[in-house]
Amino acid sequence: MSDPRPIVILGNGGHARVVADICRVAGREVRGFLDRQRAVVPVRGERILGGDELLDDPSFVARYDFVIGIAHQDVRRRLGEWLRAKGAVMTNAIHPSAVVASDVTMGVGVVLVAGSVVNPGAQLGDLVIVNTGATVDHDCRLGVGVHVGPGAHLTGSVVCGEYAFVGAGAVVIPGRTIGARTVVGAGAVVVSDIGSDVTVVGCPARVIKNVGC
Repeated sequence: MSDPRPIVILGNGGHARVVADICRVAGREVRGFLDRQRAVVPVRGERILGGDELLDDPSFVARYDFVIGIAHQDVRRRLGEWLRAKGAVMTNAIHPSAVVASDVTMGVGVVLVAGSVVNPGAQLGDLVIVNTGATVDHDCRLGVGVHVGPGAHLTGSVVCGEYAFVGAGAVVIPGRTIGARTVVGAGAVVVSDIGSDVTVVGCPARVIKNVGC
């Protein structure tokens, strides 16, 4: 069995450096970063390989596995679509300290950060992020691109629509649904179903912004 291909990370900010660290401690080689601005930040020996234009080179795309190192929902969605269109292989970045039940199913491009927990029966779509110390309990279903922020807790059988964002320290009680592209503010407590394209805050969580209005 051949060794896995080196990883290239899209982005070069804080989340990209977290992803790079996850890959390293998981035993994967990080070849470098793609950064449209070619900004230089201290990284451990990896380098800025270039900008997005490298994805137009089929030979470059064929040599590496890719992970999106940008947490912003809209940007991650765009880059995910772009990588698929280029035929790139997206890989998962799972920290060795993450606890993942044996029957969890997950797509590609998933990032599980240190101390995260994903319990039995959970389903994670492509490009999901479960951030530092966050928990996804039994039978939760997370759509494409969902981001569960640091220290947030999804209790049993929670459903999150695509590209929903659950902020740091938020809690969603069992069986509730968070609509697509909805933002749950930091520290909010969701006790009822929340529709799509809204922002909710507080305890109990209440809508403060409707994108459709």
